[in-house]
Amino acid sequence: MKEKTFSLRTDSAQLDIFVQRFRSIAEEMGYSLQRTGHTAFVNETADLGVALVTRDGEIFGYPHSIGITMFANLNFKKTIDSIGSFEPGDIVVCNDPYASGGLSSHLPDISVLAPIYAGTKLICFAYAYVHSTDVGGRVAGSLSPSSYEIYQEGIRIPPSHLYKAGKLNEELLHLILCNCRVPNDNWGDLKAMVTALRVAQHRMTECFEKYSVDGVVLAMEDVLNYSEMRARAVIEGIPDGTYRFSDYLDDDVISEIPIKFCVALTVAGDEITIDFTGSDTQLRTAFNIYSDGKAHPWLVYTIMFVLLTIDRDIPVNAGLMRSVNVIAQPGSVVNCQAPAAVGLRTTTGVRVQDAIRGALAQALPKVIPAAGAGYIAPIVFTEPNLAEGGLKVNVLEPLVGGTGAHEDGDGLNARDVVDIANLRNSPLEVVESTSGVRILNYALRPDSGGAGKYRGGLGIIFDFEVLQHDCLVTARGQERHRFSPWGLLGGCCGEMAGVFIRRAGTKDFQPLAKIDSLNVNCGDVIRVLTPGGGGYGSPQDRDPAKVLHDVRNGLVSEKAARETYKVVIEDGALDLAGTERLRNELGSREAPAIFSFGPEREAYEAVWSEEAWSRLITNIFTLPIPLRASIRGRVWAAARRRAEETGKSLSAADIDDCWLETVPAGLLNERAAAAGFSNCEVKVPAE
Repeated sequence: MKEKTFSLRTDSAQLDIFVQRFRSIAEEMGYSLQRTGHTAFVNETADLGVALVTRDGEIFGYPHSIGITMFANLNFKKTIDSIGSFEPGDIVVCNDPYASGGLSSHLPDISVLAPIYAGTKLICFAYAYVHSTDVGGRVAGSLSPSSYEIYQEGIRIPPSHLYKAGKLNEELLHLILCNCRVPNDNWGDLKAMVTALRVAQHRMTECFEKYSVDGVVLAMEDVLNYSEMRARAVIEGIPDGTYRFSDYLDDDVISEIPIKFCVALTVAGDEITIDFTGSDTQLRTAFNIYSDGKAHPWLVYTIMFVLLTIDRDIPVNAGLMRSVNVIAQPGSVVNCQAPAAVGLRTTTGVRVQDAIRGALAQALPKVIPAAGAGYIAPIVFTEPNLAEGGLKVNVLEPLVGGTGAHEDGDGLNARDVVDIANLRNSPLEVVESTSGVRILNYALRPDSGGAGKYRGGLGIIFDFEVLQHDCLVTARGQERHRFSPWGLLGGCCGEMAGVFIRRAGTKDFQPLAKIDSLNVNCGDVIRVLTPGGGGYGSPQDRDPAKVLHDVRNGLVSEKAARETYKVVIEDGALDLAGTERLRNELGSREAPAIFSFGPEREAYEAVWSEEAWSRLITNIFTLPIPLRASIRGRVWAAARRRAEETGKSLSAADIDDCWLETVPAGLLNERAAAAGFSNCEVKVPAE
């Protein structure tokens, strides 16, 4: 492969000034948005994003310290092209993934975009977005795992003028606010985003005056090319080859079928290609990602962070990811087609990154950590507004788990998934003052981090009591209840997640399935346990003094210290002689496998071999998209029954038999013909 060459026209010292200037403008935008934001999820948690964007739709200025960190290669071209022409004072608003080319990746992400002019010449755009607490839809908070059409997830706003030549489009605003449960909150956050856009316009005008318009335009191009050049240099240092890995979401909430993500990551010279062929079909639940078949951030952001780990001085902008390509089949869970629901794209995107990390760990075992918790579940609490009528909707906490351990040390406690954003937890005083709950316990979860030479980060225990009647709790993104976060090179898996309820007047907690929409009343107590990260290296190689430190600090129990780490602690003190004897009893050890998946995944894959899954998903993708999800469920159920009857691993031939037994020929052909698939016959697809 011929490597790309670059010619930068801006002086190197001046180029660095522009890199920092563009970044600082974006960060000032972010902090302005946070400070003026109306909701706690903006001004406390900082679930927001800002950027400076070229006329061609690439981000050239991006913040480091505020807001979402992983959207640096969002593509704005489809949104810009859909508007056609701009004029000073315009502000475009949108939230529809399909109409915006994935700019907004689910409906609560309301985006605004404003052109920046030098005189009459359009130079670039300013961008801002926030996650809105509610944009309508079938449940408060808008997002439910069981939604199966985007129409159920809230109002859809295609790219439209919120302001035209400086004048507010009051009819559009009224339409938007009439379709959400908390209109004052949404309008407050919209105004904060407009403030951020005006900051960008003011600061970029200063740049034009100081450096000239032509100088700024040239610098915009060069900072993108410079970032691309540095990124390609890092990729050249990764061993060429194709690395394969797969990972799962627990299920699709309407069946027991795990959602599988297959990755074939190819490094060739200074480019990376990620092929998702073999990944699941799009689902009739909300776990889909609309990527438009491109390297959307939700499919590739781990690559960006790996490049920045190896070379921390690469400017963060769209150029960083120009050398990353994606193959994602239309109608798959990572490239869904309308009108599929996409509300839980975060849940899916996080697991996709675990699959990419698993592939990269084979190429860069000293760089890539074990799997983190892969869990981010904002707990949304809805209650009657007794003072003003209607409802109050608030996010209690954006709960996460622990990060994976790595070659240089332990994972971080309760910090996984925050690499995608500079998110903060909400102060408990704010939570209790804005919501009808009392926080009883918000603490680290002992023994939840995967044991290893380096321990995985711990998850969280979160208990809260409901203080109002007729309330509703929703919690998207509760994962790792079925398959543990995997360990590396002998490290153990992190503990899985759990959720429990103690109804008012009872003594004991009862386990729950994952929360979709849970009705609660005064006196009920909810307990959420988030997963820990996977461990790295054998637990028996961990420094006994570190184990003692963990025990003394409540991170690891004495039982786990003895049984898993083989460390003896007596009366709070380390027994080195006893520890040495206990570890010597283990004898010689074989070199560990690179991955530790845990018994649950191993048992599942003992039945559903790679061969069986590949045949199932290959067959499914021969069908029209509207039929795939239901046929997938029927064939999977038939195959599971066959495995239970035979007690054997499924083969490709088993899947073919179940396909022929299960797919209703007449119904399939009738529906396929109506959809224009005249050649869709009920037969085993060719190899």
